This record gives sequence, structure tokens and C-alpha cells, in this order.
Amino acid sequence: MRAGLRRFWRPDAGEGLISGLYTLLILALVLFIGVEILSYGMAGWKAYAAGQEILELMKAENGLDQSLKNRFAALTKRLGLEKLGLSLEGTPKYVQRGDPLELWIKGSYPLSCLRPLGKTWSAPLRIKLTGLAHTYLRGL
Repeated sequence: MRAGLRRFWRPDAGEGLISGLYTLLILALVLFIGVEILSYGMAGWKAYAAGQEILELMKAENGLDQSLKNRFAALTKRLGLEKLGLSLEGTPKYVQRGDPLELWIKGSYPLSCLRPLGKTWSAPLRIKLTGLAHTYLRGL
């Protein structure tokens, strides 16, 4: 009778269940982080596309001014990027045709996948775009 009970009553019973739950927790965190990385990439791609639009306007207008900054803010709002806190810096107006133009987009992406662990982290988002001015300005 005692041998029969020992077969069912082992001191390591439930060990597989606990390690399985820890494995499930680790896999869930890896999955959440993977989705967050994909989301970070999509946000970066959207910010890059918005920056390309502004750079094309900068090329035509030979520099960055407040109206282009306002247009960038409206574009990022339309793309749903206002939570990133994007700032825009670039070559100011007026440069001559053929001169280099630079545009910097800076912000931070909040990582929400680690919030259940009590952590609030953010990843920096930095994009640099370059081009050449297109319009010839007389009198410069």
C-alpha cells in the first residue's frame, strides 16, 4: 500500500507545471517586446515619410521656416505620431540652388510592453534627411 502511495506522492510533483508557467511568461514577454519593436519600426517609417514630404518642400523653398514646421506638425498628427513628441530642426531659409539642406527629426518612442513589470522606458527616435536646394535665388 505504501509503495502505491509513493508512486502518486512525489516530492517533485508540480515542478513541470511551475517551469511551464515560467516558460510561458518568458515567451509572452518576448512576444510583447517583438510586437513593440515592430511598432517602433512602423512609427519610425511614418516619421521618415513625413520628413521626406517636408524635405521635398524645403528643396523647393530653399530652407525650413515656421510654415513648414506647422505643416509637419499637422502631418504627424494626421499620421497618429503626436505621442512621440517629434521635434523638427533643419537648414533655415534661404540657401542658394545646389547648397545642401539637412533635416533632423527627433523624438522618443514610449515602450509600453514593459509597463506590467513597473518599468516605463522610451527608445530614442532620430532621423536625418539630406538633399539639395532646387530654386535659384537672385540677389543672394
